[in-house]
Amino acid sequence: MTTRASRGNAAPPRTGDLVRNPLGGSRETVESIVVAFVLALLFRSFEAEAFVIPTGSMAPTLMGRHRDLVCETCGEDFRVGCSKELREATCSLEPRAFVRQTRCPNCGAVERLTDASGNYRHDYPPFTGDRIIVEKFAYDFVEPARWDVVVFKYPEDARINYIKRLVGLPGETVSISGGDIWTHRGDDEPSIARKPPERLLAMLQCVHDSRHRPPAELAANWPPSWSDWSAEAATGPHWTSPDRGRSFQVSGDGTSQLRWRHCLPRDWNPTEPPAIPVEPALVGDFQPYNQDPEYVALHRSPRLGALLDGAHWVGDLAVEFDLQSRGDRGAVVLDLVEAGLRHECSFDLATGVATFTRDGVALATAPCGVRAAGRWRVVFANVDDELSLFVNGRRVQTDAATTWQRSIEEAVAARPVIGTAAIGSGEADDLAPVGITATNADLTVSDLRVLRDLYYVASGTQAALIGREPEEPMVSYPLAEDQFFMLGDNSSASKDGRAWGTPEEPIHHVDRRLLIGRALVVFWPHAVPTPWNVKVAERCGWELRLPCLPNFARMRFVR
Repeated sequence: MTTRASRGNAAPPRTGDLVRNPLGGSRETVESIVVAFVLALLFRSFEAEAFVIPTGSMAPTLMGRHRDLVCETCGEDFRVGCSKELREATCSLEPRAFVRQTRCPNCGAVERLTDASGNYRHDYPPFTGDRIIVEKFAYDFVEPARWDVVVFKYPEDARINYIKRLVGLPGETVSISGGDIWTHRGDDEPSIARKPPERLLAMLQCVHDSRHRPPAELAANWPPSWSDWSAEAATGPHWTSPDRGRSFQVSGDGTSQLRWRHCLPRDWNPTEPPAIPVEPALVGDFQPYNQDPEYVALHRSPRLGALLDGAHWVGDLAVEFDLQSRGDRGAVVLDLVEAGLRHECSFDLATGVATFTRDGVALATAPCGVRAAGRWRVVFANVDDELSLFVNGRRVQTDAATTWQRSIEEAVAARPVIGTAAIGSGEADDLAPVGITATNADLTVSDLRVLRDLYYVASGTQAALIGREPEEPMVSYPLAEDQFFMLGDNSSASKDGRAWGTPEEPIHHVDRRLLIGRALVVFWPHAVPTPWNVKVAERCGWELRLPCLPNFARMRFVR
């Protein structure tokens, strides 16, 4: 898929993660005229250009051609990619490439995109990819920064535009291990590349949302993913749920523990819940966006087998929830388990001071504002060997670093700890990686979400990226001066610096001269029909309704 500007002298079609000019599709003619007019007014004094994201290599940061779904079992909203439904050369429909089904990332239910007769459902129409504004001359004045989302000329053919995230800078050696990015220069020891706060929050992906619990679970009286882990013999307080797993409350003197397990039923039937208990699974890199004919996300790790939901174990997690305190005493401890080690953040409700610890060793303290009676939105993250706390959307500044140093060899050797924890034991492992403990406090926690960090696949072969061969534990990419290393956020389905060129002559870098600019904003996510729309055309599961409006809720800065 080439840009419209290059179509006249086009090279042979290439697969991959391309960006193209927004005037490239006939379906978008009307809205493209409007967009062009607006851009002429707003940007005539600036050097900026608009592009469309056609594929899902940057999902969920940037959407390619996709469908917006709402799980019929639990109500979770998510997206599935459908860029493979178009022929690369002509952009015409390929009926055999339609996405037939996907799986909800929250409850595991299979969501079918066809009816009983095999016909495509029109309540899930396809949407084009995000339209973005690219600041073309940003790098004439400032150096490209790690984690920027960059548009550049494809190293194999400069007539083609690509978009990826910049993760490696000139002169570095970039290594990928355990889903993380490691860098070093010369003979220095590799160190993990940490994301700035605003990018960390933007790049987290939800794997559980307590607001969307399947009614079939409730009907079957299954225990919720969040459950009370207080010792059975304890006479102290226990966590209770007034709404059957969507929120939890506790009060009284003593200590009580609430923990989360990643319980995803298989082969969901909303009318006939499975009769056997649901076993917890490790958090993996499952991405519902990748449910297309060329990628199967339900593969299992040879090492972990059915314990893993996805191809790779993800240990970098975060927990987000509303915390309501009805008193001025007590303490709250949040903990995230990775490779059997506890990473904790404790709040003293009397003083409002938060304390960060790792495996029992204190790292830092900070006033966090969580004090006495009140209500706060809290995010606690263990990502890139760093603990981060956000209260009401703002990161808490600590009096010391909340980071730790480990070698890349230790990262390669890290393995999840499983099989030691049980309800009532007071212990936790990687099958129960998130906990909230209250001591002498009167609390309610609600709207709980568990999120994971992006997982970057290390292997440099395209076959390994889609799970057809084992992944290498660590792969390194050296960069010369004026060379940059690019990766897609949807790592398992992205053709990027790991897979350009040929096995005999790989191309792992992007030269400075090929950089076009930095992605700034999603100004037109996709169009949705108005309530007074009229169906204009229908063919092969694709229908066009006019007039349309942009999805204003998804207009955002690119992080």
